[in-house]
Amino acid sequence: MTEIISKNQKQYKANLHSHSTLSDGNLTPEEMKKYYMEHGYSILAYTDHLYMRDRSSLNDENFVALNGYENNLLDWELKGSPTNGLDAKCYHLNFYSPDPKGGPMVGIVEKYYEHYNKNKTQAQKDICPLVHGFCDPTHSVENANKIIAEAEKLGYLVVYNHPVWSRHSASDYLGLKGLCGMEMVNGGSVSGGYADDNQYIYDEMLRAGQKIACFANDDNHNLLGREDDSFIGYNVMYPDKFDYEGVFKCLRDGRSYASTGASIRGVSVKDGKVYVGTENASCVK
Repeated sequence: MTEIISKNQKQYKANLHSHSTLSDGNLTPEEMKKYYMEHGYSILAYTDHLYMRDRSSLNDENFVALNGYENNLLDWELKGSPTNGLDAKCYHLNFYSPDPKGGPMVGIVEKYYEHYNKNKTQAQKDICPLVHGFCDPTHSVENANKIIAEAEKLGYLVVYNHPVWSRHSASDYLGLKGLCGMEMVNGGSVSGGYADDNQYIYDEMLRAGQKIACFANDDNHNLLGREDDSFIGYNVMYPDKFDYEGVFKCLRDGRSYASTGASIRGVSVKDGKVYVGTENASCVK
């Protein structure tokens, strides 16, 4: 029997999609770290809308702050703005930086950037500047793939967010290329009344030949009256070493699983069969 994950292997709880006061969240980055650590998390990805800054000061021996941003690709004219008129399709993608200090951002349309960052000073904007590669905002698989390819050149990992909330059908996601993974569960969608299980979309993407990991993320904003958008789904990660580089490599290699409460206690392979030990699980998908 070949042991893939030992039942005693060290594991770390992670939320890989969150928003702070630097975009449309209600908690500061420091408050978010405290809040999530109090609930047993060791890893939190900061993915504010179209904005990054240096997160390295948040990292310590017990906590890794993954740095990144969330980008959107939509037909502005159909929606009126990036934040209203939810009848139009949109791609929301998380870009995770290989550098805890962040870096240049790609694939961002300047008018979207100004909309989300209109209250920031020029000095704040200059922390992680825009790189003007391909950034056609028109909603299409082709344009999404070009933006993903631009990000890959800079070492980013890209995850496809909340496909149900984004009004997507098979023609919108089966042709995507270069993804690290997709959100099986998105807590923001759940708290907004949308489907909390995107399993069928993940299965379709796998059958189409995509080798991607699945994630269960909160997409938390912690707005007043909406504290329930935290701790809905989570990820368990198995980095070889617990630091920024180790967690980023773990994300890249897909050494994690997504959960809404169940725990995996060991994975082994014998004679072509996979054996999974679990706790608190009604099923494993």
